[in-house]
Amino acid sequence: MQSIFGGNFEKAKPLSARLRPKKLNEFQGQEKILGQNGVLRKIIEGKNLSNMILYGPSGCGKSSLGEIISRELDYNFETLNATIASLNDLRGIVDVAKRNLELYGKRTILFLDEIHRFNKTQQDALLSYTESGILILVGATTENPYHSLNNALLSRCLLFEFKPLTRENINNILIKGEELLEVQLPKEIREVILDISQGDSRIALNYLELYKSSCSGYTEKEIIDLFRERKASYHKQEDKYNLISAMIKSIRGSDPDSAVYWLARLLHGGEDPRYIARRISIHASEDIGMANPEAMLIANSAMNMSEKIGMPEIRIILSQAVIYLAISTKSNSSYLAIDKALKDIENGDLEPVPIHIGDKAVGYRYPHDYSNNFVEQKYREQKKRYYIPGNNRNEKLIEEKLEKLWKLK
Repeated sequence: MQSIFGGNFEKAKPLSARLRPKKLNEFQGQEKILGQNGVLRKIIEGKNLSNMILYGPSGCGKSSLGEIISRELDYNFETLNATIASLNDLRGIVDVAKRNLELYGKRTILFLDEIHRFNKTQQDALLSYTESGILILVGATTENPYHSLNNALLSRCLLFEFKPLTRENINNILIKGEELLEVQLPKEIREVILDISQGDSRIALNYLELYKSSCSGYTEKEIIDLFRERKASYHKQEDKYNLISAMIKSIRGSDPDSAVYWLARLLHGGEDPRYIARRISIHASEDIGMANPEAMLIANSAMNMSEKIGMPEIRIILSQAVIYLAISTKSNSSYLAIDKALKDIENGDLEPVPIHIGDKAVGYRYPHDYSNNFVEQKYREQKKRYYIPGNNRNEKLIEEKLEKLWKLK
């Protein structure tokens, strides 16, 4: 029996939720994978659904597609948000899925939003349920899944990248919102909303609702100024890559104050501390490396802690790591070494392994049998230097040692 208050619940939903497309033909954007010849469209229409991960920025249709898939295939549809879900929540859905499969032969789709928020234990549990066929996983994330999800889970899922919606896509969605709200946006205000939304339909519709509910009595110029002032509160993550770049470049430039400022901007904007910690770890090797190997230990410790400790406490640990890296001596010698070696290999330099250091070594001289644990012998036919020690105290000692051992010129 339908509740007489059902309409009230519908009206209480945000406009973005009420305007979600119900069919594939209503879907805006992602033409490459969901257009008439798109591979994901063919999978859905062929009713041959597999576990999949949808990744891309907010407001580009990942959640909407999850609901469309459920309707198109007439599957049981369950949703979880990984930021608040527990293993018990997951087990509860598994129990429902088993009953639906046993009693009605109906499969269950689990739409798991923010899937990157699941820790390793939760991802492993999810893996066992998807492997058994009890659940079909449709995961959604704004993060790069190759950095945030277990390899075992990734290997069992199809990955589809969602792009930000185009200006035309957003405008089409706005038109539908105007029809539903019975309002007409002035041309200049429409252009401002399209500018601010930057491919995120949810932001555009939030501004449309704001215009409808709160802008009577304002001039068009006042509304435009108001919208532009509010832009930052809707777009905390819009400059994610600019901000992380600014933080890394400040560390590389040995400016701890600027590095901490950009770290704070990232954290204030809601960025996942684990993502920040991963980037710090990369920087510790790329730009500090052999000049101060302890930087890698500090960065790795911060990355491990970011898996166990969340905000607000993790901010202190990340701040310590960022400051340590910023004041550390810098060297990119490790980075240059591996890139030079890879370039030679890509250009066809594929030497055979010398017989005396191969798997079945013949004539290998064990360095520990010799004075100072060193004996000169060939480890490759060509003698070409890839690692060039940097001009810093630690690597000057390394250079002296290499010159003494190998009589380098």
